[in-house]
Amino acid sequence: MIRATPFHARTAEANRDNLWTMRNRFTLPAQFGEPAAEATAARFGVVMADISWRWRVMLEGARTRELVQRLFTRDAAALNPGQALKALWLSDGGGVRGAGVVARHGRQSFQLVAAAEDAAWISSAAALFGVTARDVTEEEAGLALIGPYAGKLVAALGLDAALEPLALRKFLWRNLEVTLSRFGEQGGYELWCKSEDATLLWDRVARAGEAFANLPAGQIAMDTLDLEAGVPRPGRDYDGAIAADVAEPLAGELRLAALIDAEHLGFNGRSAAMAARPNRRLVGLALDSSVPAPFTPVLANGAVVGRTLSSLYSPLLRRAIALAQLDEAHAAAGTRLTLTLPAARDVLLPTVTAASVVDLPFLAPPDSIPP
Repeated sequence: MIRATPFHARTAEANRDNLWTMRNRFTLPAQFGEPAAEATAARFGVVMADISWRWRVMLEGARTRELVQRLFTRDAAALNPGQALKALWLSDGGGVRGAGVVARHGRQSFQLVAAAEDAAWISSAAALFGVTARDVTEEEAGLALIGPYAGKLVAALGLDAALEPLALRKFLWRNLEVTLSRFGEQGGYELWCKSEDATLLWDRVARAGEAFANLPAGQIAMDTLDLEAGVPRPGRDYDGAIAADVAEPLAGELRLAALIDAEHLGFNGRSAAMAARPNRRLVGLALDSSVPAPFTPVLANGAVVGRTLSSLYSPLLRRAIALAQLDEAHAAAGTRLTLTLPAARDVLLPTVTAASVVDLPFLAPPDSIPP
């Protein structure tokens, strides 16, 4: 079933070209105007983006600490309330099932925020420990504020922007219960509220943002920022290891090995993950073209040495870029490779273009201007 986010009334008004896409079965604006302008605004000003589509589940119960120690590849049980960390959860075979943020809300209460849903697996794991896994995705609305002026916008809203990355704080804000967090790979902030308060939250942010040339950003611009930051997403760039005994995708082949803490003992799939030896590496490809080439074989001297994942045009780099998984022998920065661009209506013959391997990220996150 296709779902609308709590901000749909406002995003539909602003989506004048009526261009939509879908994430986690939620319909979202692909763009509000020009995606290049929206992605550029996130680098030099501030944008607001609907992130209500991200899957969110509360884990609550007397044995929740034991559950998160067993479930995630980093020790979320060591967090204090108001702190968060990024972690994976793995199949029994050591493959990456999912990636997300684990935030501690209370002594026996944790929240998982992820780009792709894995409800059956998380719920079954919770049941083993007598823990309640409560899906709150449709109970809350989330708005990301990204860009160097994001902190100033938060301060203009009357909220304390002095929040460390991977932290959250709850406020009673002008009669609204809101949570302010800093979970994103592009810096910035997230504002969360009850679904019924979403329109009011959007309007307040839009009004305060006028002083900072705030723009709404669609999913194409958000994906562009992800690519520039070198962030692979489940469901968009790779399929999670849904079958219990599946050993792929490997964390090391997705540039996610840092989210596995070798000192953290006992998490599910640990033995298999520690024994795995990746044969490919996630890198960036800067194409000698403005035409993106998603999910395309990459060649060296006519032989396939890997493939691209997501690919989009980067307005700052003024070229198409892509995430790519390449054989180790061809993954060094500066290596020149070739690939075939997608067919187009006015192109009669396949077009081959060159590309250079780039160490990730392509670009650093937007610099923050203190409020």
